[in-house]
Amino acid sequence: MRQTPDPAGPEDGWPHEHRYEVLIATPAVREAVRRSAEGARHPVSAEEFLSRAAAVMPLVGGSMLRGAAHGRRLALALRVRTGKTAEALLPEPVGRVVTAVLCSMARHAQPVRAVEQHEDGCTLTAEIPSDARTYGGVLEVTVTRSADGATSVRAKAQIPGQLVDWGKSRRTLDSLVADLRAPDPV
Repeated sequence: MRQTPDPAGPEDGWPHEHRYEVLIATPAVREAVRRSAEGARHPVSAEEFLSRAAAVMPLVGGSMLRGAAHGRRLALALRVRTGKTAEALLPEPVGRVVTAVLCSMARHAQPVRAVEQHEDGCTLTAEIPSDARTYGGVLEVTVTRSADGATSVRAKAQIPGQLVDWGKSRRTLDSLVADLRAPDPV
């Protein structure tokens, strides 16, 4: 059975670390996430898009804005949602994969809202930013150390309050998986 590295030990043991708090306290991990966040693009939110449309078309814009807000409230009350899931098995240690997930979230302006620690990994829950097509959503990524030294990733993207997400869930998951398969960010 593999020993978990001592968090007070040398920094080179972090790739095998599964604890979020220890990883995020590691200077190399913090620097990789910071570098990734520097290039983050913040899309125009759905609210900004509708406000701009209302300004361009003043006769119909106000009613369009009110109609969109009413439709969203109704869809949320009815628990309408759309979403997709993805899974991957990566031949990397768990700490490197958690770091890659954090870097991907930072690169795509998806702030982490919650972390749930598990025995051999963790679940990171992030906000999918609103854009011109969706009001945003939730990205939940569970990273778990496998018995063979590989790392399992299960991700779920959900857009609440919309029946159609215009491909946002799929693009979010495709970007995450591509980032995880890219060269090491650290």
